[in-house]
Amino acid sequence: MGLFSRFERVTHPPDDLAPPCTPEEVIEALLDLNGPDAPWTVRDADPEEGADLVADWHCADPAWRKYFHSATEDSVLQTRLRLMPGEHQVRSLDYQWQLPATSMSRSMYTSGRGQLRWASASWSIERGPDGKRRIKKTVEYDTADLKNHLRDTVLDMGWSWRARFSKL
Repeated sequence: MGLFSRFERVTHPPDDLAPPCTPEEVIEALLDLNGPDAPWTVRDADPEEGADLVADWHCADPAWRKYFHSATEDSVLQTRLRLMPGEHQVRSLDYQWQLPATSMSRSMYTSGRGQLRWASASWSIERGPDGKRRIKKTVEYDTADLKNHLRDTVLDMGWSWRARFSKL
């Protein structure tokens, strides 16, 4: 048992679901999450990534740049997925890399892994129907949107979802 394994979150599918689907069906369902309006791409992982699938956020893509205010052009956000067919479980681990904005410190970069969440929101004050002022929050993007889609797809296929903190 690893240091962080007691903090890992495991979500199980509902008991009333049909038997678990095959690994190929799970992979196909996850790849079907791709779309022209989605700010992410789910793809097969490269061998050095140590996963079966990778979900990449389009934070460096100019078309999606306006939504990722805190990300630089050299940012990478991804969720790596590993299927464990014997356990009918998908393990997820998030990775982030970000090069600094200044060219003087280009050799330094920040990185992280675990269960990461990036979100961008804006607040404004408006008057409600009763004339009182209230704060309105507008969420521009949230990485939980993708992770919720991934998790729900896995659960719908009869597999469990394990959020990992250190390695797949």
